[in-house]
Amino acid sequence: MNSEFTIFAAIGLVLTVFAIAAVIAPLWQGRTSGRAESTDIDIYRDQLNEVDRDLARGVLDQTEAERTRTEISRRLLTADADARTIASDAPRALSRAMAVCLSVAIIAGAGALYFNLGAPGYGDVPRAERIAIGEERRENRPLQLEAEAAAPIPDTLDQFDDRTRDLIETRRVTAFEQPQNIDAWEILVQTEAAIGQFQRATRAQDRIVDIKGDNVTVDDLGRLLDLMVASTQGYVSPEAEAVALTILRTDADNIPAIYYAGLMYAQNDRPDRAFGLWRSVIEEGEAGTLHYDLTAGQIEDVALQLGMDYVVPDRRGPTAEDLDMAQDMAPEDRAAMIEGMVGQLADRLATEGGPPQDWARLISSLAVLGQDETARTVLAEAEAIFGGDVQAVTIVRRAAEEAGL
Repeated sequence: MNSEFTIFAAIGLVLTVFAIAAVIAPLWQGRTSGRAESTDIDIYRDQLNEVDRDLARGVLDQTEAERTRTEISRRLLTADADARTIASDAPRALSRAMAVCLSVAIIAGAGALYFNLGAPGYGDVPRAERIAIGEERRENRPLQLEAEAAAPIPDTLDQFDDRTRDLIETRRVTAFEQPQNIDAWEILVQTEAAIGQFQRATRAQDRIVDIKGDNVTVDDLGRLLDLMVASTQGYVSPEAEAVALTILRTDADNIPAIYYAGLMYAQNDRPDRAFGLWRSVIEEGEAGTLHYDLTAGQIEDVALQLGMDYVVPDRRGPTAEDLDMAQDMAPEDRAAMIEGMVGQLADRLATEGGPPQDWARLISSLAVLGQDETARTVLAEAEAIFGGDVQAVTIVRRAAEEAGL
């Protein structure tokens, strides 16, 4: 048992003893043998003595003094009777039994809470130390090939019929016999990924990136990034992180790269950075896409680690696709459809509020309907609501600029 835990246990024990003493002392002691006199009784006794002094000084005559004594004595008897009623004592045995039960309950309850919610033997870990530990873990984490070796994917060609097996083998041989043939490697990537051979697919996609050199595209790198993480069963290696950073240097708003960067931080005890990156995925990405859904399934747990009650927003209202489809409709039908969606969205934002994406949608939709002044009013309201959130304000202002406001 280390010294820190010993000190903690001693402090906890002393506090528990004080808490128990405060609760059970009145029950254990019961009523004192000498009943404390009521304050009212003391006052009335002093008044009787004062009457005698007033009579001696001649302030009161005998008749007035007797009448005053009678009234004070009546009040004194009433106060004494009330005090006796209030001061009735409970049975001592019952009081002490209750004190013992409460003591046991306090000790058992405190112990159960600590062992359920606490971490016995776990020392203090300041935030700076946790960040340093996370950074050290990040710098020394396993490389791509090490992670793949720790989670190998067996080649399962035996599950296919002879014709399919021969086709797969032929595509593998063709790619290796023609090392500069991008088409052969792309076909091999698709084949290996389709049968779950992500590690083989990663090698093939890596070969494509090498062949293209300076002509490699963001899509090529994004495909490689997906395959690298899939081949390690969800682990973001240093090499995968490097690919994500390369993508972000070219496309700072690339949703897959942002997601994987956030995943890397989440895996290395940096929920603060993971949440910031994943929040941008939720606010900028499209619901229903792979990386958006992956983020939506994890961001609330990361927020909980930060002590935040974050809920993935409900993305309702007309989307960009809805507005594009409306362009081909008859003017009356188009206006009716958009007005209905806009009305529902506006009512919800007015009563329940919503994320900046929904306010941006409302602004864009109002602009499509030609209600520019209303759109500007909504923009001003959104800026007031999200005034302290630079990212949110940027989203609604961007929507206003794109709408020509």
